[in-house]
Amino acid sequence: VGLMRAAILRSVALARPLARSLRFPVQYAPLTRLSTQVAATSSENSAEPQESTGEIKVSRWTPRSRRSGVIGRKMGMMQLWDDWGEVKLVTVLEVDSIVTKVGDGLTSLGFAQLQMAGFEKSSFNTKGPQMGEFKKLGIPPKAKLWGFQVTSDALLPVGLKMDVRHFFPGQYVDVQGKTKGKGFQGVMKRHGFGGQAKTHGVSKTHRHLGSTGGCQNPGRVFKGKKMPGNMGNKTQTAQCLQVYRIDVERNLLFVSGSVPGATGDFVKISDAKRRPFDPENPPPFPTFIPTGDTDTPAILEIPPAAKDPFDD
Repeated sequence: VGLMRAAILRSVALARPLARSLRFPVQYAPLTRLSTQVAATSSENSAEPQESTGEIKVSRWTPRSRRSGVIGRKMGMMQLWDDWGEVKLVTVLEVDSIVTKVGDGLTSLGFAQLQMAGFEKSSFNTKGPQMGEFKKLGIPPKAKLWGFQVTSDALLPVGLKMDVRHFFPGQYVDVQGKTKGKGFQGVMKRHGFGGQAKTHGVSKTHRHLGSTGGCQNPGRVFKGKKMPGNMGNKTQTAQCLQVYRIDVERNLLFVSGSVPGATGDFVKISDAKRRPFDPENPPPFPTFIPTGDTDTPAILEIPPAAKDPFDD
């Protein structure tokens, strides 16, 4: 028994360094960069050759086109003031997205699929199959994988890192995230009920919802009746939030209004579906392509209003 125990301990000691080396890779092979000429369909959209893992086909945007979104992380809320001194309540979103996969074929609605990955995480918490996919791409393991449906003219090559200038100040975006979980709550907190009387005649039911279905008529509880239950921790989309400012150096988006989720939660940022683009001012399509121009300002912001909002 003693020899068996010693042999087992020896085998475990020999296998531990090998497992650690496989579990914690130190270096990642760089992405294979291919210098490709960006194809353009018109002289207006022509650009210089870019560094990319594939060919980015720049085509003309149409009202039926749907661009890809990006993965972001909620950093918190803050106040900004414009040149007139009017306060703006904004949510700060950090953008970090890279294209990891392009789906084969089209969906039933005619859309193609792109998979995005964003924000690094420890390899210790990454499963083996996912670790292999990240090694093939030559990137560290990512914390979030999300899919986006795009039209066939908005496909992007694998390995392309999305720029925060994929959006521009003044446009509207939809931000999807998971709301804060509140646990099991009563009807006053969950649905805003007023509760029952706080005086005599009411015994231990001050925060109850009251009757639910009657006795003989109707004799049942209707579907959708508002009752106590789990509150929050559900996917929700904040629609039509205007992009107020863009920080190019730090990949930050400042959007007007609130965003579902807690600070540090991941969100999906995409073009607003209910506020289409103006054909006279189309977005970068299929995405923003850096040209190496050093004259680009580090901060992009909505121009101030021409008239003083406080002037009566």
